[in-house]
Amino acid sequence: MQLLGHLSFIFSLLMICWQLHAQEPVTLGGGSNFANITITTSDGNSTTTSGNNTVNGTGLQPNYNSASRFLTQATLGVDYETITALSGTSYSDWIDAQLAMPVSFKLLDEIDALHQMALDSMSFYGTDPLDFELGDKHFYFAWTKYAIEAPDILRSRVALALSEIFIISEDPDLDDYPRLLCDYYDMLLKNAFGNYRTLIEDVTYHPGMGVYLTHLNNPKTDLANNIFPDENYAREIMQLFSIGLFEMNLDGSPILDTQGKEIETYDDYTITELSKVFTGLSWGDAPFFDINNPISEDSWTQPMIMFDDEHESGTKTLLNGFVVPDRDPVDGNADISDALDNIFNHSNVGPFLALRLIQRLVKSNPSPDYIARIASVFNDNGMGVRGDLGAMVKAILLDQEARDCNAVDDPYAGMLREPMIRHTQLCRAFNVYVENGSGIYRDDKDRMKEYLEQRPLSPPSVFNFFLPDYTPIGDVQQAGLVAPEFQITDSRTVITYGTELNRWLDDDDDLFEYNSLFTDEVYDTSKEAYLNLTDELAMANNNDVQNMIERLNLILAAGQLSDETRATITDIILQVPENQPQARVRMAIFLIMYSPDYLIFK
Repeated sequence: MQLLGHLSFIFSLLMICWQLHAQEPVTLGGGSNFANITITTSDGNSTTTSGNNTVNGTGLQPNYNSASRFLTQATLGVDYETITALSGTSYSDWIDAQLAMPVSFKLLDEIDALHQMALDSMSFYGTDPLDFELGDKHFYFAWTKYAIEAPDILRSRVALALSEIFIISEDPDLDDYPRLLCDYYDMLLKNAFGNYRTLIEDVTYHPGMGVYLTHLNNPKTDLANNIFPDENYAREIMQLFSIGLFEMNLDGSPILDTQGKEIETYDDYTITELSKVFTGLSWGDAPFFDINNPISEDSWTQPMIMFDDEHESGTKTLLNGFVVPDRDPVDGNADISDALDNIFNHSNVGPFLALRLIQRLVKSNPSPDYIARIASVFNDNGMGVRGDLGAMVKAILLDQEARDCNAVDDPYAGMLREPMIRHTQLCRAFNVYVENGSGIYRDDKDRMKEYLEQRPLSPPSVFNFFLPDYTPIGDVQQAGLVAPEFQITDSRTVITYGTELNRWLDDDDDLFEYNSLFTDEVYDTSKEAYLNLTDELAMANNNDVQNMIERLNLILAAGQLSDETRATITDIILQVPENQPQARVRMAIFLIMYSPDYLIFK
């Protein structure tokens, strides 16, 4: 099946993607669409009271397109049944149910089960189990299973967002430690709806972060030997994980001094002082400080522990002049707790985190008012609690700016879909399955990383795959807006996305880049993953082609394909012989997922 035969058509559309206006049915009473509308209702039981208010945006059940749009923001992909089920309830109730769900399973348990399965199989085939080692591909096997099977789909989406904020990466030092990667991701899943203060503490003590940002075995000052604490984590926890570089108002706008200049949140002295706090930490099972290498597999999955004898004593002056006291005896964990409290209570954290979460879930350019509303929820969840991530996520998804139907008509609204989310959406939309029922998704995502420049826990630096304030040259830059995902979007990745999408849809042979569980594992096709296209295939005849495209439009694009795009895709599909339903369905999916109406999600 030569899906790429129509690549030139799609590529030309992509070049003007930011200017296209996708269409969505307007729902009176949704978003701001009740402005200037007067509705009179009556109550059959009374002539003195008015009827229920029906068009103020509250109490409405979503329609199919708006439900799909909401779920695109809130998940890594859903099927038709999930969309239609949500159309019969409220978003708020759905979110509450998701927030109440426990973590489905631990990636660490899954990778350990894969390990044992490999050892058992090797023994059965007469291969020496001592030849087997877990690799980073096994982390991706486990991650993929959670992403496309776990029912706590909101948690999956938020954990991925957090992984692009509180960053560690397999590159350059962690690719040989898949159990560490699993445990770090488990920590993000656990904290996705918890409190930011707990999350930042778990991040600080995790050995993955300790290795990646080099505060594991961080030495105290030794002037005689010209040794000073490593400042890497001290800098990044402020710049990238909490407060940013400049003082902000609640809405994310900069606070200016009397000369109209931005005010720095910290200086080099603050970094130096904070670096002293993060001294004395080493492996969680280390018998003494400064063991360079982990002593067991458990070293990678246990929180680091403090060796007070190696922790820098004395006072430390931190943000806003706060002073960590000179404790006697030295108590390194207490110093860290004080420092994290100092960061947690900084006024910047709310707007800083609000912007980043909105950008990962809803849109690249939230209004100042949107940021302020979410930052206010961070400051107080309505019950006097600061830092409630679950409350923030709910507020982000239910905010009028996220739900406003008019956004689909704004050429500068929305965001470019991340490549790895395009893949998970395809898998979840069509209920991917492994034929033998093993639940092992053998995908190392090497091609995704090479050709699309993304895969989980694999950014090239602590600055993620793209900067939150990245602006591509052209109309977006001239409009004073940002488009972070375009930093990994260029002529090469546009073409290779088409190539990879073609591979994913080419009879499923390469939906995942098949990898054996262990070197000498016997291959058979029952271990491959497949898409379930039964419903779509039943609609691939000439009489139902338009209905099939509308169904795919709903599932994949939240009904945002323009009339022109739908007409073009229909014409192309009708040129495929009617007796080739597989080709028709897969071509339609390809054309939709490569169209600008899909790629720029509003």
